Amino acid sequence: MDLTEVYNGPFNAPSMVCPVGRDWLLWFEALNRYVILSPPQKAVLDLYYAVEGDVETFRQLLLEGANWQQGQALEAQRNISALLQEVATSPGSLPIAPPVAYEEGSFAVRQDFQLGNRHVRVEGQEKGVLELLCPALAHHSIPATGTADVVFQLQKAAGHLYLYKNGVLLQAVPEQDYHYITGKFLMHIIVAQHQIPEAGWIGTLHASTVVRRGQAIMLTGQSGQGKSTLSTLLCSTGYQLLADDITPLRADNLELGHNPSAVSVKTGAFDIIGRYFPGFRDLPEIYLNAFKGKVKYLPLPAPVEPSYPCQHLVLVQYQPGVKARLQPVAPSVILKALIPDSWIAGDRGHAAAFMEWLSSRRYYQLTYSRLEEVVPLFNVLTHYP
Repeated sequence: MDLTEVYNGPFNAPSMVCPVGRDWLLWFEALNRYVILSPPQKAVLDLYYAVEGDVETFRQLLLEGANWQQGQALEAQRNISALLQEVATSPGSLPIAPPVAYEEGSFAVRQDFQLGNRHVRVEGQEKGVLELLCPALAHHSIPATGTADVVFQLQKAAGHLYLYKNGVLLQAVPEQDYHYITGKFLMHIIVAQHQIPEAGWIGTLHASTVVRRGQAIMLTGQSGQGKSTLSTLLCSTGYQLLADDITPLRADNLELGHNPSAVSVKTGAFDIIGRYFPGFRDLPEIYLNAFKGKVKYLPLPAPVEPSYPCQHLVLVQYQPGVKARLQPVAPSVILKALIPDSWIAGDRGHAAAFMEWLSSRRYYQLTYSRLEEVVPLFNVLTHYP
């Protein structure tokens, strides 16, 4: 696979481009932003950069090179301008939180967990603060005694949240941006369990992942399309859950790592999950927020290995009453859903590894309504590398 560093000009341009299927993946280093373009779109962008953004020359070359009408050339020019404006105005950093004094004695509530051979402690000022971080880890809880290997503290002050690890600030954001805190916390829970530093991970992908016969299948899709439900149901048929909703990608071997969180099951899936996992009905309901409503956290056995290779990415779409179909799909169909909600480390080495990894995967779209029809289709995937 040919990965090329390009466009090191004086104006905003991607640092790397990579062919993925028939399309192109571009990485804008300054904002750590990925963009997917079709071959015609990339050809137009290349032309724009070749003339260093000279509008009149760009339009004239469009008319000459593609034999377009004036209106088509203007539309292509507007599309490129809109793309560059979108990239240029994308937020490149988190909101800056005001500094506060670290108040070690203020963390009155604690909860301890055993993750592999690591004793992890989470502390907060009140129970409600801990409930922001810990519900998905409840099945790993242990008595809060002794000395922990890793201690997280969540401090709330002046409308902001401050997450510490062993007394060192990891992240601080306004309360309404709490999802950044929960994402950072989960990343460091994964760090603690695997004992691989954050720099050893390419990123965390917005996907659920199951394992069979030593191979992982990643399930992607928009929220509400059933990827968590399907991955959970597959675990009743001999598959193992590697990760629910957030799947980490290792930098050293390009394998997907285990996420120790329990599966988050939304209200709409309570009945079907309860039919396959009888103990699910006795689990407590937990209110998350206005968007997700109430959920239950279903713990599932950990896989045998801490990480597994993955060749297959599947876009999941639940449609009542349809016969299950698993068909190859253009990578761009999946990547446009996967990348925006994932976190990828912002340095060139990790970005290059991520792009190369994506370029050599196989992409499918699954439309389904019945689990029984999905299992044989997925079994075929795990019979081949």
